[in-house]
Amino acid sequence: MSMSVGGSRGEGVITQSVQSGVQRAEQVVQEMINDVKNDPAKTLRELQQPSGLSTFLDIRI
Repeated sequence: MSMSVGGSRGEGVITQSVQSGVQRAEQVVQEMINDVKNDPAKTLRELQQPSGLSTFLDIRI
């Protein structure tokens, strides 16, 4: 991916940074998809666990 500035195309620092960010984002999304494919119940287990805040607020008198 290159940008055209003033009619000339070039690989600048910003273009390289955007490319790197896009590649990293694609990798993260692919990892998330693979996690769901490999263990579909993982999200459900994580949602069912009590949060640290709820145990902190569970003060008995």
